[in-house]
Amino acid sequence: MASIKFALPVALLLCGIMVIGCIQVTEAKICPQFCFDGIEYMTCPSTGDKHLKPACNCCIADEKGCAIYLNNGQVVNCT
Repeated sequence: MASIKFALPVALLLCGIMVIGCIQVTEAKICPQFCFDGIEYMTCPSTGDKHLKPACNCCIADEKGCAIYLNNGQVVNCT
């Protein structure tokens, strides 16, 4: 009986340590919830001149140096 009283807290402690070790902390980024009107495509430095599916805004583009091209000819440069 004494071994059960000792084993249960130790088992719970070990399970807790394993769960805590599995938790990963990531940096969260809060982006405004708006989209530019009339977005045609997007380009980013990592893909050269390839036309990418556009993101709604620069925050969501998630890469510095991307450009969002609008259907009225305006270019939004993401810095």
